[in-house]
Amino acid sequence: MKDIYVEFGSSADIKGETNDAKHKSANAVEVSTFTHLIRQPKSATSSSAGGHTAERTEHGELIFTKDIDKATTKLLQACSAGTIYPSVVIYFYRAVGGSNSTGTGSNNRVNYLKIELKNALVSSVSTTVAEESIPTETFGLKYSSIRWTYNQSKIDGSGIESSGNNIQGSWNLANNQVAF
Repeated sequence: MKDIYVEFGSSADIKGETNDAKHKSANAVEVSTFTHLIRQPKSATSSSAGGHTAERTEHGELIFTKDIDKATTKLLQACSAGTIYPSVVIYFYRAVGGSNSTGTGSNNRVNYLKIELKNALVSSVSTTVAEESIPTETFGLKYSSIRWTYNQSKIDGSGIESSGNNIQGSWNLANNQVAF
């Protein structure tokens, strides 16, 4: 089991319908899929040794798929208006067992990845109604800065609180450097 929640901030008008106890008060949007492409384009120039030089990195949209819900109309509006959200946080959970998980019983899980965005923009929204399936939509987010935090844990979910188990990376697109 993997759960993904997107939070646009308490003052944002994009509010999801999750019933998840940990994210309901934040009006998180519950999503079912996630894709993100970051690429280092091949340089047109190369060194005398035959190697390629680094170009400016290209960060694609963060792409999410979700069921149509009460966030749908506000996502469409935000995309149309070019609304900037100062902070967006995406939480990723996976199923585990053990005392450090957030669920109870057989629904134990651990937050293993958190992605934080600064100055996020809803860059695309696409609605799909396929034959004999639930209507869904895909939306994309672009940003000025991103920070990834991976929380390493044991198979039972323990060890996640240890300071050495949080591995971070970040990138600031405006400055084209490691920063958040």
